[in-house]
Amino acid sequence: MKILSKQPTPEPTPEAGDEAATDARDDAYELGGWSTGAQANTTTLVRWVAWAAICGSILLSLGTFLTRPTDTPSTDQQPPPGTGAQGAAGFATLYASEYLLAGKGDEGRLAAYYPGAATLRLEGSRGRLTPSQLTVTRLRQTGPDIWSVTVAARLQPPSPPVENDDAKEGDSPDPNTGAGQPPQGESVRYFQVPVASAPRADGSTGYVAMSLPAEVAGPGTVDSPHTVYGTPQPPHDRDPRVKTIRSFLAAYLAGDGDLDRYLAPRTRLTRIAPAPYTAVDLTSLAADGPADATRVPPDGTVQRLLVSVRARAADGTTLPLTYALTLKTRAGRWEIASLDGAPEARPAPAPSSP
Repeated sequence: MKILSKQPTPEPTPEAGDEAATDARDDAYELGGWSTGAQANTTTLVRWVAWAAICGSILLSLGTFLTRPTDTPSTDQQPPPGTGAQGAAGFATLYASEYLLAGKGDEGRLAAYYPGAATLRLEGSRGRLTPSQLTVTRLRQTGPDIWSVTVAARLQPPSPPVENDDAKEGDSPDPNTGAGQPPQGESVRYFQVPVASAPRADGSTGYVAMSLPAEVAGPGTVDSPHTVYGTPQPPHDRDPRVKTIRSFLAAYLAGDGDLDRYLAPRTRLTRIAPAPYTAVDLTSLAADGPADATRVPPDGTVQRLLVSVRARAADGTTLPLTYALTLKTRAGRWEIASLDGAPEARPAPAPSSP
């Protein structure tokens, strides 16, 4: 019996063409001595280098922005022009005071306000005219940075000259010197002061008088406007409004009682402290409409009143005062809704159509 066995098939010998194909496959997996794994590592490395370059560029730009020096103002920039009005009024008041006080030898003092005063020749003694009060009554702009300021000055009368010790008793006083004459009363005089303002090198506003003051007439008066209040009436003890007003003013002016209990909700007032008076006497009141003097009207009723009082000081003297008040009813009583800034004027009548 013949035993058959499988013999291994011999591998075919590659031909010349097959060797070329094999070399091509090897070249696909191995290029220039680099394997495909090494090529992947190289790609990852290039990617990280690119990201690092991008991040570095961003950080460099941010650092440049943060370290950039701040813009400094130019040294050639001009300071802002002065506003003028308030400063000019104060400057004119000081200048007018020095002008009124000035006497012989005070030319330099005036030159600090008006440089042209350095060439003046003043007469009389310093303080011959003494202003006890100065205030601005008119302020208007006449040109760019130029202001016309009218200053009112309350002047004390000049002191009369002292009589000569050699004068004999019984001699008549000399009318030319004023010796022995009664002192004159105070006077109010008005002076118009032109003031120019301009910016200084340090950024502040400077002022200078353009001339000496000019004495002018005082402002005129006008008729008082008509008000909404009726004829003043004497107070009655049975009037509930009188009770509220008396108690309120006693607490407000004399510190007598709790002020808040007489005020309407959301009304805020503070008593005068220290109290300047010891007692308050209500003398009259005028209302803007009729009201029952014995009953309190429904809640929410509002009435405006003009109240006259006499307040007594600690030395016993009394001072007349007038208050414009608004009252409102709540819970069956009158309360102070507001202490008005001025009496309520009656609206002007509408012009009649033609």
